[in-house]
Amino acid sequence: MTNAHDDTREETAMLSLGIDIGATKAHAVALDEDNTVVAEAAAFTRRGPKGVLSVLMDTATSVASKAGVGLRDFDGVGVGIPGVVNRTTGEITSAVNLLIEHMPLGKMIAEHFSVPVRVDNDVKATVVAAGMALKSLSVTYINFGTGVAAATLDGRVIRGKDNVAGEIGHIVLDPNGEPCRCGQRGCIETVIGGVYLAPRMDMLDLDWTRLNESDTPAGQAALDQNVRVIARVVSLVALAYSSEHIVLGGGVIRAASWVIPAVKRFLTEKGKVTTFPDYAHISEQITTLDSDLRAPAVGAALIGQGWTEGYKL
Repeated sequence: MTNAHDDTREETAMLSLGIDIGATKAHAVALDEDNTVVAEAAAFTRRGPKGVLSVLMDTATSVASKAGVGLRDFDGVGVGIPGVVNRTTGEITSAVNLLIEHMPLGKMIAEHFSVPVRVDNDVKATVVAAGMALKSLSVTYINFGTGVAAATLDGRVIRGKDNVAGEIGHIVLDPNGEPCRCGQRGCIETVIGGVYLAPRMDMLDLDWTRLNESDTPAGQAALDQNVRVIARVVSLVALAYSSEHIVLGGGVIRAASWVIPAVKRFLTEKGKVTTFPDYAHISEQITTLDSDLRAPAVGAALIGQGWTEGYKL
């Protein structure tokens, strides 16, 4: 591929840029016309509007350099980011894990690119990538990362009013539970979101990655609670949307290979003592993505191509 300023660049060499700004890391990819990743770059996230802007541009510039092009050579640009996203204006609100109350991100970066920048919620972008990977238009993706959220593709992305559908991390499990960054107490996120889970494991001197091997009372109690909560979240989403595939992802899931087998086992056993819902069937719908680390950025690139309402197979 030729340099960004070389006029001999082949017109058919179309590239799209996808940038995922997570609460922990930022990841950018360049996709070719076959939606294959040809370059990628990652960096630790910097919080606040200034931090987010700087890490976004740093990763975008890095992946463009690796792809041998300039920022203005991309034919599509998409950004996935946590929080409530106005897809028309590219404005972000209530991205609590990034310390953002309001940020007109789309306008702030538009001048750097020659095509419109499409901004969307990161989990909604991921479910588009999941649909492409699974060759299905009936997919729910549940992200257990720094926070907890879900998104559903049912022919098109289910968005709801103000693009807020799927923000399940802030459903309250226990009104007297731990304070959440959103201002409530006892949200799902405070139980199984990484930003709360990690310090809790440290306080109990437990290793999340090997929690299933713990034979202490504290370890067994933590194992039971977390498996039950993840299974409850999966059941809630499965019953709400009844997707063909339920994809689990995010750092909490990736870090511990025991989680999904334990959740499936719990749901299967629960299915033996109840007739509705069919928990055993729900367990069979659970899957993961081989490219879970890349999926949010790939989904953002697909959003940048214009697939804002679901991936056309």
